[in-house]
Amino acid sequence: MVAGSAITACVESLALQFHGKTDLPFEPYFVAGAPRTGTTILHALICTDDSVNDYIAEISYFTALIHPFTVGWNTFESHTYAYFAGGRPEFARYHSQLLRAVLHDIWQHVGRPKKLVLKDPVLSRQIGNLVQLLPESKYVLSIRDPRDAVASRVTVMRKGNPNATIADQDILRICEEFNASYIALIKMPDLFRNRALLVPYEGLSRSGDLRAIESFMGITCHPDRVWKSDLTDINRPASKTEWHTEQYGRPLNADSIGSYTGILTSQQVQIVLNQCGPVMQQLGLSLA
Repeated sequence: MVAGSAITACVESLALQFHGKTDLPFEPYFVAGAPRTGTTILHALICTDDSVNDYIAEISYFTALIHPFTVGWNTFESHTYAYFAGGRPEFARYHSQLLRAVLHDIWQHVGRPKKLVLKDPVLSRQIGNLVQLLPESKYVLSIRDPRDAVASRVTVMRKGNPNATIADQDILRICEEFNASYIALIKMPDLFRNRALLVPYEGLSRSGDLRAIESFMGITCHPDRVWKSDLTDINRPASKTEWHTEQYGRPLNADSIGSYTGILTSQQVQIVLNQCGPVMQQLGLSLA
């Protein structure tokens, strides 16, 4: 439990304040994709356009606000109905207004850009709900060879515990997380048509070609400005956790492609291919 005095101090010092405004005088974009697929560098590059907010840390707080909607929706007939006489549509409108109010405040906090671009890999598993609650929202999703993505997760686990034994069950769990990050695109293609762009990490990092992203968003990226931000200090010690790699703060590069060969066993590689290969195929991507 957080001490009461600590909460009071935090509330008094916060710059972001609730105003309750629900109109969105900006274009909302969300950068997502499975963890360890390049979402951070993708977000940083997008944030170099003049019409976009500066690069800013992950919006995990906003992502967490979508979970209550899921709880309310799943328990509507037993509990939530009592609070919304207009049924599920009224409940959806109410929660949409809540999310809009928070986004509006964030927009003010980051300087009122024409395009508000926020990032969180965990949000990937919620975009099926978010796109319906915020129909005007659009999504740029990074995707990467799942073998490298899983290997990167294994590296994170070993940073936390150098003696960790990586079991097959761990690999399966990471694969499930990877697949869940793209399932909404597969199951609801009509909802995401013209609202989502899938960006393969390998192609982007090898070519540096940002034209598909620029065309989708109506922006011009400036790679020479990447990581320059008045909103987030990438060298802040508290941000350097086991989740950050040597790529954090570096220009776009292809150095980590194929890194799984020195991290995963042949059996683990086969598990990844078996588990994630079908999802990659459904997304129109193949694993060489």
